[in-house]
Amino acid sequence: MIHLPGPLQPMRAKLVFPMPHTVAAYDTHGQAHNHNVDRHPDYCPFCHHAIEPKALGSSFYIDLMPSVIETLYRCPRHRCGHAFIARYRLQGMYGSYGLNECVPYELQDLEFPAEIVELSPDFCAISNQAKNAELQRLSLIAGAGYRKALEFLVKDYVIRLRPTDAEQIKKTDLGSCIQTYINNPMVKDTAQRAAWLGNDEVHYLRKWEEHDLEDLKELIQLVLTTIHSELIYSKMKLNMPKGKK
Repeated sequence: MIHLPGPLQPMRAKLVFPMPHTVAAYDTHGQAHNHNVDRHPDYCPFCHHAIEPKALGSSFYIDLMPSVIETLYRCPRHRCGHAFIARYRLQGMYGSYGLNECVPYELQDLEFPAEIVELSPDFCAISNQAKNAELQRLSLIAGAGYRKALEFLVKDYVIRLRPTDAEQIKKTDLGSCIQTYINNPMVKDTAQRAAWLGNDEVHYLRKWEEHDLEDLKELIQLVLTTIHSELIYSKMKLNMPKGKK
């Protein structure tokens, strides 16, 4: 995984285990080998809870490059109980093995505030698909997905503010839409910068080499947060228009 900020980040608590430890592994000829691995997994790839997994066995595949140990674990939670494989890859020619990934990984939808879901359901759906692409290490298309999600969020927000201009807003490119229709300076500034980084994810040449996908996701999170705050503020003013005497 990846790191996804705020609502774009699965919650994963961290547990600390004694490490390193030794596992008994077998090669493809059935010969036993003892190897040091750096740690146990600390979360379940199915239920996404922090766990202390139960090790069920290991196997060593000597013909893979780099060498890989696959250890079978089981989630101890009664509501889950799934078995999964932790893959360890050799660190250096004669070093220990480091935890690389746990498979299979059960994809999990992100959670968004109800106001954002109501405002832009397509933003939520596209964000989930982009995150799942990233979880599957499809980073070259994940960025394009986040850029598309940003455009839906911004345009749905602007259409809510300017419903009479909806058809023109839909046809306007994202940058011009931000400049023309958004008055809130914090939303405008963050959305503009998110659009700059988002464009790098879909264009041949990158203009912002010092920034990456993590920066784009952080900016999208900030755009989401500021829009959400504005929606909550508007709801408060509607529900409590003036004080009681």
